[in-house]
Amino acid sequence: MDRKIILAVAPTGGWGPGRNNPVTPEAIAGDVIACARAGAAVVHLHARDEKGALTTDLAPFAAAVDAITDACDIILEASTGGLSDLTAAERVLPVSNPRAEMGSLNIGSLNFGDAVYRNSLPDVRFWIETMAKRGIKPSLEIFDTGHLETARHLIEEGLVGTPCNFSFIFGVRWGMLFDPALLAYLTSRLPPASRWGAIMIQSEDFAPHLAAARAGASILRVGFEDSLRYDGRTAVSNAELVTALREELETAGFAIASPGDARAMLL
Repeated sequence: MDRKIILAVAPTGGWGPGRNNPVTPEAIAGDVIACARAGAAVVHLHARDEKGALTTDLAPFAAAVDAITDACDIILEASTGGLSDLTAAERVLPVSNPRAEMGSLNIGSLNFGDAVYRNSLPDVRFWIETMAKRGIKPSLEIFDTGHLETARHLIEEGLVGTPCNFSFIFGVRWGMLFDPALLAYLTSRLPPASRWGAIMIQSEDFAPHLAAARAGASILRVGFEDSLRYDGRTAVSNAELVTALREELETAGFAIASPGDARAMLL
């Protein structure tokens, strides 16, 4: 098959310190560097304090980013998401890091467990404008089918340039559950030349990742932010997850994209 798949890693879970969850700049950097050596070409990173909470203090984020990008060529996708009380202007601060090349762009709101994940359209427009001013390529995050229609509208308005990168997020309670038929519908609604990836929240194995790869995904993400589990076991590090998914994909006939490949595909 030899089609190249980009491996991404989201290294820090939302539960704070413990269970090998990296929250300090040193721990995050060490984990991500190990993931890059295992084949990850993109890192999705939040600005967090040393208790793991989202923060407007960018010093720990910058320290982790500097250590990571000084040691390897991985692409930084700065996160503007996560459940918090931060304002829209505060949430977009991580894309101001000069080493950020991509930024997560949450397209719409939804019930996220018992909370409301608020991403109003005025805020989305503000994040788009901010990323455009900084030369950041957005990753359009789709948690439900209506978000894709919103994204199409923003593209038609000319606010988001094409070709676009989409991330389909499955498994968030109460978002989309992974189903091949739903994935087929979503991909049928993508604008021409779009690239897309899949994120599987609380997945227990890599079966949905492989199904997404076979359906045409360009990028697949793992990491403690998404799930600790694979093939009936609990990972002790993010690099373990990256290595295991890489092996599954290579066994299935896919090649793994280098950071250079990923830049050519996504940026």
